[in-house]
Amino acid sequence: MAKELSPLSQSSAQNTDPAIKASSPSFFSKKTIMIAIPIFVVQLAIIYFLMAKFIAASPHAENSVAKAEDESQKAESVTQNIFLIKDIIINPAGTNGTRFLLTTVGIEVSTPEAQQELEKKEVQVRDLLNSILTSKGLNELVSIDQRELLRVEILKQVGGLLKSGKLRNVYFSKFIIQ
Repeated sequence: MAKELSPLSQSSAQNTDPAIKASSPSFFSKKTIMIAIPIFVVQLAIIYFLMAKFIAASPHAENSVAKAEDESQKAESVTQNIFLIKDIIINPAGTNGTRFLLTTVGIEVSTPEAQQELEKKEVQVRDLLNSILTSKGLNELVSIDQRELLRVEILKQVGGLLKSGKLRNVYFSKFIIQ
């Protein structure tokens, strides 16, 4: 007796035929490539024109950049007389060394000569700032209102060290309490 093949085994036998495999469409057929490449190129062109329109600098933006540069140069000329004392670390009063303050203080002076004088007296200014800041408690350092009073006190005390020029303002560019 001859073996009879079930219908499933007959269809699987037919699928393994090399002639059938060659005629089945593949994913990267010529037709797919001929359609996908032009679509991709059109999408790239659209993206290019959208980016050029919305992101590229317009003539108004160039004028505003030039104005901003002029303003920054004016601002530098006004604030060029700032004496900076970086990274003062102190323990506030009443914390027993468990908390600390890290601050950078900028002192604006009226003349370049006054700035040079402060640079020469940097050790005295740093010591004075350490004394002022360590005398303040944690509540005084955290409060914004008290910080303004602290600025005034620094102006008076450090201003007493100057012989030429005067102090204009005190800035805290870094004020970290840990």
